[in-house]
Amino acid sequence: MRKTSITTLLAFLSIFLGCTPQLIKDGDTQLEAGNYKKAAELYKSYTDKHSGNAEAFNRLGLAYDGIGEYDKAAEAFSKAVDINPENASYYYNRGTTYLHMRAFDQARLDLEQAIRLDTTKADYFNNLGNIYFKKENYKQARLIYQKAATIDTTNYELFLNLALCSEFEGLSEEALAYYDKALSLDSSSALIYNNRGALRAQLGNFDAAIADYTKAIDINPSYAMAYNNRGTAYYRKGDLIRAEADYTKATMLDSNLARAYINRGRVYLDQEEYNAAVADYTKGLKLNPGSELASVRAAEAYLERGKMRFETGFSDAAKADFQKVIELDVQGGLAPTARSYLKKLESSGQASSTDTE
Repeated sequence: MRKTSITTLLAFLSIFLGCTPQLIKDGDTQLEAGNYKKAAELYKSYTDKHSGNAEAFNRLGLAYDGIGEYDKAAEAFSKAVDINPENASYYYNRGTTYLHMRAFDQARLDLEQAIRLDTTKADYFNNLGNIYFKKENYKQARLIYQKAATIDTTNYELFLNLALCSEFEGLSEEALAYYDKALSLDSSSALIYNNRGALRAQLGNFDAAIADYTKAIDINPSYAMAYNNRGTAYYRKGDLIRAEADYTKATMLDSNLARAYINRGRVYLDQEEYNAAVADYTKGLKLNPGSELASVRAAEAYLERGKMRFETGFSDAAKADFQKVIELDVQGGLAPTARSYLKKLESSGQASSTDTE
């Protein structure tokens, strides 16, 4: 889900009546160039001397929002609202800053007030929908996004948001239709192809999913997640060679993508390449220590390697692997087998001690 950007906020700059003060002109130049800190300094210099100008405070708020100083931005927008409580854009801008702050209730009140004052702005409805989406009320978010889409029928991001809501509600066909609509408005979005591919894979249509992921990669060759996702589609088709290649590419593009290591570990495990599997799961766990999936799969890899070592007489190494299984097996399904092997090692005199609970 995207956040409303400062670019969206800039659309709501009002025009100063009469001659625009030089400080404001200079601030606008800096704001439009993305030099938000300098813009804030210029606007503040003006508002310190002219405390009754609502639009100057509005622009100051935009600048503070741009540099992530959300408390100061909210304060500036509040002054603009106090001076001119009938300007919908001031409520919208403050609501968007509250949204950045994850102060969802305050954001909702401001955006609802903005809509009461002006029902013609799709962005107002879109950001209100974003609040409900972030609160996981997907049904309400979808209804609000639908209203936004009737106002602005050309904004592909609105239809992307609608697709996401429909997915979370389990409305797969409706979600696919929204993805199709979004792509009809912007066929250059790798994100939409990736998301549609994920839904198609979820529905078991792996060939169509692979086609979507491939399109996403064609548009953005550095899209690590698309490679990871295509690898999973290949894996689920039983094509381990292509799956491994895609997972490897994903790790090359993003060395911090834990799931790519975890997924490639599964491929290695299936191919009985236990050392490689253990290495990938270890990397995945290092990047994402809280991953239960990585822990369970790593335990499985250690168990299989331990069995192999046990059968080939590498008793100390086998013992270390079985103990690692017990440490990692958060679900408890593999630990009994590991303990059983440890008892075999102990009873046969191949190991001096076993792991205990």
